[in-house]
Amino acid sequence: MKVWSAIRRQSVDFIVYLALPLVSVFLPSAWSRALLARSSNLNWVLSAEAEAAWSSACDYVDTGDEKAWKARWKQVEMLDARDLYLMSFGRTRSVLNEIECYTDLEIVRDRVLIGMHWGPSISILKLLQVAGLDPALPYRKPEREILRIRPFFYIFVTLATRHIVKTMGDRAVKIGGAGKRLRAMMDQPGSVIVVMDAPPKAGRPTLNAEVIGKSANFEAGFPNILADNHKEYVFYAINLQAGGLVKKKFELMGPFNSSDAQEFVEQYAAFLDQHLSSDPAQWRIWHVAEQFWG
Repeated sequence: MKVWSAIRRQSVDFIVYLALPLVSVFLPSAWSRALLARSSNLNWVLSAEAEAAWSSACDYVDTGDEKAWKARWKQVEMLDARDLYLMSFGRTRSVLNEIECYTDLEIVRDRVLIGMHWGPSISILKLLQVAGLDPALPYRKPEREILRIRPFFYIFVTLATRHIVKTMGDRAVKIGGAGKRLRAMMDQPGSVIVVMDAPPKAGRPTLNAEVIGKSANFEAGFPNILADNHKEYVFYAINLQAGGLVKKKFELMGPFNSSDAQEFVEQYAAFLDQHLSSDPAQWRIWHVAEQFWG
């Protein structure tokens, strides 16, 4: 039984993270979006992952219709994989044309963009680069253990890492001593991107704020850097829009400035709370929710 379960998982990973994205490269954008929308409604596609995300979310938020919630969660995951392949094969413009933005991107020039593990957001770097905003982003190298367990997913993660490094060059900040480099970047031109909703590592100083009615833990390192430098920041999210078009909207809120790390964390927590309350299927890391609110 375990053998068949492993074969099934590898087959689904092959389809989601290799076959469908590659096929999408050769299709018109509208066709590939329709293909992903249909695929997300198939019960066997990412069934284990969607079930784990939905089960975890049920402990914290109102999930509504189970089938629709899971399909939306899968659309986000599959669209991210498809976007990565399109950008890697020279179709960046096709991806960016699908993003609606009603705010002038100049608002983020030389400011910090504060985001979350939200929506089909892998295109954020290209979006900023094309606008001449010189993005920087901390990134983590793929864990080799993933290669043994899920080789096709590992290919996707590796391609995503290469995309980050290729897009940003020396402004790609490898995690592990990233705080020192990020602190130095505060005084340099360019837009720094930071994702704040990952569970803190054991032993790290934390700050707490309420998200969806529960006290959440945030690492204190970056909020302190931001407060010390009095750097202006903007909250952002790339949202999967409602409906069957599978398109995205780039949301910006700000700019803000705060010299108090706790005040910043509470403001960020309110931004995260707003999104988790309204469309929780777009949060990518429900599998670590217990650590985040622990």
